[in-house]
Amino acid sequence: MPISYQEALQIIQTQIQPLHVNQTLPLLKAINRISSSDVYAKFALPKHPMSLKEGYGIAFEPTTLTYTLLNPPYPTPIPLGYGVRLSTGESIPEGADTIIAEEDVLVDHDECIKIPLHVSQSQHIKKEGEDISKGELLLKKYERISAQKITALSSQGINTVKAVQRPTVSILSIGSQLATGEIHNSNAMSLAARVIELGGKVGEIVIGEEDDAKILKALQELVGKADCVITTGALSRHDAMRHLLETKTLLPLFHQVRITPAKPSALTLFENTPILHLPGLPLGCMLGFEMLGVPLLRHLQHRHCIIPDFITCINQKRITCKDNSMSAIPGYSDGRHFVCAPYYEAGRLNILSQCNGYTLSEGKESIEEGEEIPFFYFTHPPVS
Repeated sequence: MPISYQEALQIIQTQIQPLHVNQTLPLLKAINRISSSDVYAKFALPKHPMSLKEGYGIAFEPTTLTYTLLNPPYPTPIPLGYGVRLSTGESIPEGADTIIAEEDVLVDHDECIKIPLHVSQSQHIKKEGEDISKGELLLKKYERISAQKITALSSQGINTVKAVQRPTVSILSIGSQLATGEIHNSNAMSLAARVIELGGKVGEIVIGEEDDAKILKALQELVGKADCVITTGALSRHDAMRHLLETKTLLPLFHQVRITPAKPSALTLFENTPILHLPGLPLGCMLGFEMLGVPLLRHLQHRHCIIPDFITCINQKRITCKDNSMSAIPGYSDGRHFVCAPYYEAGRLNILSQCNGYTLSEGKESIEEGEEIPFFYFTHPPVS
């Protein structure tokens, strides 16, 4: 019996073991990798109060408008009614508790300044630990390591970080036309590119004939060197991979999933290595990977949520769906609106090159114009 899409995702989370090999990497090699440990701040930043403006640090006195400027070495603390010249980012001497921006000074002589009436004490000061407090959690275990996270890590003098091993994914493409070279293996190259985009490594790409014994031999060779294998094709009624699934030669986790257009798709274990079986039709294959392969790779890398983040968009054109399945419909979004691809049948080849993501719809015959829908980007959303 076919299972629902949600049941398939639940099986991925409960029946597949995430990777447990970690690596220590230089920060720039760790971009987009998944942290394998919590990282805490060793010290506060700034270490001392810091000026946020180019100007003057004064020991503020409410009734004083004119401040005498001191030259280094400064007395400790700076006396009330006195001030010092400071640059942006410079540490503030003890006793100075207010910053006057250079452009706000009314009169500027070599030895004194006159300030406006309305000055707020403590203005333009970054306090000790305001950026990062000592012991603050900078990077969570199993969190993606972004450029913004590296800002915090590098500010602490941290040069390396521990990351989850990248999953190695091998691909077995099955089909007589592929084996003879009559059809180019675009599915395998597309899948390999997506694996790399998602932080994985591509192991081997193999073309196999439609023969049970040859498929099993190829899988035996691949699973020994990969964390996951993807097969494409040979899933139709009388095909070799379909026969292997039905005879349970491979340990089935699920066989039929109610998804469109990636039907049929399956997930098995072979020598404890997960094998994702996708259809050979190009669009069905690639959308099947988005629906099942992306969650599988995220799970292998310990991502807390195996479904990618999505945004809500307004659909711009009526779309027809399969009401008895979860439909993946490719299209383009500008961040607010969604326009579906002109064609989205399973056999389409190049349609995704015109798209930047897809929407999902379940249990409906159509998505109406003006309806709010979830939109999943293929890659991270562009910065506006």
